[in-house]
Amino acid sequence: MADTSGTQDAPIEEGATEATRAEQIRGILDQVRADVRLGHAHDEAALLRQRLADAGIAVSEAELEQFIDR
Repeated sequence: MADTSGTQDAPIEEGATEATRAEQIRGILDQVRADVRLGHAHDEAALLRQRLADAGIAVSEAELEQFIDR
């Protein structure tokens, strides 16, 4: 049966499901930074926290701070 919800709930790029945790985080961080740079978002930390949660990737506050400081 085809999914008719109209949402993308999983990665669609080839190899996305084989990515390591670090690669997944790096990809999400790149997306978040692009969104901030383009003006689609203003709070990098909040957006990164949300995107990581959406992806089911748990990070500590200390780890999150490391990503934002880079």
